[in-house]
Amino acid sequence: MKALSTSQSNAISIIRVMAMILIVSCHITQGYDQQIAFILNVGVQIFFLISGFLYGKVEISSAMDFYKKRVVKIYIPFIVVVLLFASVYAIFGVEQVSWKQLIPYVFNLQAFAKSIEGFNHMWFLTVIMICYLVTPITKYLLKNKPYLFVSLLLLVSVVEFVFVQKMYSIAAWIVLYIYGMCMGRFDTKMVNAITTVVSGVGLAILMVFFQLSRLTDSTWAHYSVWLHCVLAIFLFGVLYAILTKIDVKQPKCLRFVNDMSYEVYLVHHILILGPLSLLFLTPSKTINILLILIITCVLSYALNQLMNLVKRIL
Repeated sequence: MKALSTSQSNAISIIRVMAMILIVSCHITQGYDQQIAFILNVGVQIFFLISGFLYGKVEISSAMDFYKKRVVKIYIPFIVVVLLFASVYAIFGVEQVSWKQLIPYVFNLQAFAKSIEGFNHMWFLTVIMICYLVTPITKYLLKNKPYLFVSLLLLVSVVEFVFVQKMYSIAAWIVLYIYGMCMGRFDTKMVNAITTVVSGVGLAILMVFFQLSRLTDSTWAHYSVWLHCVLAIFLFGVLYAILTKIDVKQPKCLRFVNDMSYEVYLVHHILILGPLSLLFLTPSKTINILLILIITCVLSYALNQLMNLVKRIL
């Protein structure tokens, strides 16, 4: 399978940075109780799609080697942040955190447990590791039994969408990741064509379900999850098509955020929502937001450098 070209790699990097900006903006507006947060809440879905897209393009020679690299890249910085800020909570007495609350985080199962305040965003780590767990078998099926696999994926999506109400978010995000893997196997033109069809038809159907469910019962949140998934497919497809076509170079000022997007994700939420929130530190929202961004960048850089050291040792 062909590796990403320079234009494709630049496009993915820029989309990743834009997704990170959406995530941070969503949490800031959420903290200030702004309704626009619901619209901005699509960045994480784009992250799932990008991850699936990239791993759909690479070959995996050893499943165990793949898992080891994902643990080093994803789990270790995650647990460092959890233990660090849990210690800060304890030292300054801003939040009571018991060892029982930390157990799900140690095993990366926090998506299935009650979140510690400030750590609510870390459900993502549980789900993305599940996605990585099924990646080798998914790649095998895509390569050897593509029609059977795609048929099963569509069937699972329909059954989950229509019948499943409990844990619907996790199922939808895993399906989105796998859809990204499917997209990764095609060239740019095919990706654009598939994106147009899926996002167009999907958005139309979901908008109908979304409006009807709001009028009839309280299950609208189930459809809003899928609405964000389809919206992520649409945004990714449009941006990918435009950026690869005009061959946009990645600006150097964005490379910092791109290289540390994962570390930024781990840190930013703790400084925005939760007991260590800086949103109301001073009377000026502008100053507070600038402080959040600066401290997030500093902590993310320190974490990134620490992880580079760990990778060299391992």
